[in-house]
Amino acid sequence: MDIVVEILIEIYMELMFLIIPEEKRNKKMMFLTKLIAILCTIGIIALGVWGIVLLADSHNLWGIAPLTVAIMLSLVQITLGIILFVRRNKK
Repeated sequence: MDIVVEILIEIYMELMFLIIPEEKRNKKMMFLTKLIAILCTIGIIALGVWGIVLLADSHNLWGIAPLTVAIMLSLVQITLGIILFVRRNKK
């Protein structure tokens, strides 16, 4: 199970890094953008875990809110990453 979670996180991180343009950036800017992407990923995972814990432990329906936010942010980031990647590679 641990391997599956690790693979899913790795795939998600790769999709997140599609947003970051690699050309025309210096090392400092690349480090900063990767750091922001990693922090966003950790935040989304934390929201997802928090929502699952709320739903599982106390059957609290407020757990749906953090899960929804995590899912929506993930979908927006992945979609934007794919769109930007396709636009960059068309040229």
